[in-house]
Amino acid sequence: MIGSFVGLVVAPMVIAGLARWAAARRRRGLAAGRAVHFRCRLDGHKGRVLIDSRLDRPVFLDRPGNVTALPRGGEALDASVSTNGRPPFEKVDLRYRTPEGPVLRLRLATHDARTLGAWLGERPRPVSAPARRLLLPVAPTWAVLVLGACLFVGLVTADVALLGKHVAAEVVRVERPDGSCIVGWDGGAQRAAVDCDTTDVRSGDRIRITALPWPFLGEAVTTRTALSVVAVVGGGLGLLGLGGALMVNPLACARRVRLASRGRPAIPLRADVGGEAGEDRWLALDNDLSYAGLAAAARHGDRHRPGPRVTLPRRGVGRTSISPRIWVLTTVLGTTAWYSLGFSAAAILEDRFHLGHWRFLVFGTIGIASLARIGWVATDRSALCRPVLRAAHSDAGKGTWQPMRYVRLCRGPGEMGLVLFRPEGGEVTAPLFLQPISRSRGSERRTVGGPAPVGEALVLDTGVGPLICEIDGVRYLPRGRATEAATDPARTRAELRSFAESHLRPLGRS
Repeated sequence: MIGSFVGLVVAPMVIAGLARWAAARRRRGLAAGRAVHFRCRLDGHKGRVLIDSRLDRPVFLDRPGNVTALPRGGEALDASVSTNGRPPFEKVDLRYRTPEGPVLRLRLATHDARTLGAWLGERPRPVSAPARRLLLPVAPTWAVLVLGACLFVGLVTADVALLGKHVAAEVVRVERPDGSCIVGWDGGAQRAAVDCDTTDVRSGDRIRITALPWPFLGEAVTTRTALSVVAVVGGGLGLLGLGGALMVNPLACARRVRLASRGRPAIPLRADVGGEAGEDRWLALDNDLSYAGLAAAARHGDRHRPGPRVTLPRRGVGRTSISPRIWVLTTVLGTTAWYSLGFSAAAILEDRFHLGHWRFLVFGTIGIASLARIGWVATDRSALCRPVLRAAHSDAGKGTWQPMRYVRLCRGPGEMGLVLFRPEGGEVTAPLFLQPISRSRGSERRTVGGPAPVGEALVLDTGVGPLICEIDGVRYLPRGRATEAATDPARTRAELRSFAESHLRPLGRS
């Protein structure tokens, strides 16, 4: 039963978490200007998308050596998810229309599809000055995991060296067939089996051992053997990880760049005229989620939806909707893992479940996982703070701010999102972005701060995912990254429905 649980529940969750973590590392490396090589398929051909400063433009290099250019500044038309019954290994078929007209069909992992679709859709920015130094490519996942294992071995060794008890134990019995000795210390109150040289050790001799700390109380190791094992295992893992990150991966990336530079161009693609989607048409979007439907739901929700009303933010015109300092704290530290961390800490201090020493293992694991989650969220979101604050204090008169129409939807008290549309579209225009905004206090008592249900906004792309929206002189700080409709239609449709269904008029009422 335990094996089935591990194989069917734990293993897929671990694989999915590692895949998401690796995709986030590639996204941050791409934003930092490092070389990133994505595994994918282009029209059924296996290969890699090479985004490397040593190449003039991003290209796709297939296994035979053919090269297909991927010019930026195009449009991601739609995307479809194919899980094949195995969610940890789901893939996304992304249709990308180049500026010249041909439509490319890329198949890659879900989070890589979001990153690559958004990056290809941006127009390339001119480079003001060459980089002072060549950044190493993003290290492969296996090398980072090996380095993490080396760090874990080092931490365990430090724990044993600092918290372990170093004593001279007396040999009680020699087990020659097993090559071990039964030793005792603390006047014989503690006994354990350790490795020893059975040819030289006799009963009654004293050997140096290290009694292990919690959670391995009652176990011991010999000092000489433990040092050898740690040196071999930890040193081997460290050399393997460093070699992969600093030598193997850069050499492999350089080899792909050389192949792409010398490779022959692939067969040019024709423009996909028949299946091309118009500007106001999105094949994956239902008709009830157009501008007209969402605007009607937003207006109806403001009149009839229960809960706190929405009024203008308290901070007023010319300022952000929420204090930047409070926004940074809530963004970096805003995760529900604090509840599980507090619960595990309380359970360890107060044994209400009568688990004895097992509570340290059970709730200690929960606490460590909660701390890991908090650290992961803080690391992932801290990269957003500086670009968002810089964009929030930038001049609105510059051309980087784009006018858009918006529809404001509220899913719950303080859970608010802005659906952004093209300014020149009609009533059936499909949405471009869904940007959640941070909760702010309203100008009246017991209200939530926010804009009018429908209107126009100035939108600025921060370059790292979130969008800054200025409405009636108030700049609304984001609550997470924006969801681009064309890049991830399934997720956008699900989120829009979850927002809009809380606004719709119940059936049977006038």
